[in-house]
Amino acid sequence: MKVLLNDEEGQAIPVEYILIFSISMIFLGLMTLTFNSAVDSASRQAIYIEMTDTGNLISSAITNIYVTTPCNGINIISLDVPGEIAGTGYFVEISGTGENPYEDNKALKLTSMRKSVTTYVSLNSIDALIKINGSASSSSGKILIISNTSGITISQG
Repeated sequence: MKVLLNDEEGQAIPVEYILIFSISMIFLGLMTLTFNSAVDSASRQAIYIEMTDTGNLISSAITNIYVTTPCNGINIISLDVPGEIAGTGYFVEISGTGENPYEDNKALKLTSMRKSVTTYVSLNSIDALIKINGSASSSSGKILIISNTSGITISQG
C-alpha cells in the first residue's frame, strides 16, 4: 500500500477505480434492497388475495352445509382447497370473537406458514345461530366440514 501512495505516476488511476467500484457496489446494494422490498410487497398482496378467495370458498361451503343439514341428521362435505398458495401452505381455523375485525362474530382465519400473512373471512353470521369450531391444514388439499344439530366442525380432509 505504501508503494501505491508514494507512486506519483500511478496513484490516481487505482484510487479512482477503487472509489468507482465502491460507489457502484453501494448503489447496487441499495437497488437490490429496493427491488426486493417491492417484490416482497407484491408477493404478500398476491398471497392475501388468494387466501381471501380460498376463505370465501370455505365460508360459502359452511353456509351451504348449514342450510342443507336435515333437522335430525348429519351432513358432510369434503371440500377441495389449494394445497399451497404462492408456494407455501396455510392453516384454516375458526377465530374467536375478540381477535378478528368482525366484532361480535367468529370468522375464518387463514394463516400462511412461511410469509406470515393472515386474513380473516366472515362466516355470514352462521356462528350466531349454531356452534362452529375446528381447524385444518392445507397439506392434504381437502377440508372436511361436518354439520349436525349441535354444530359445525372443520377438520382435516
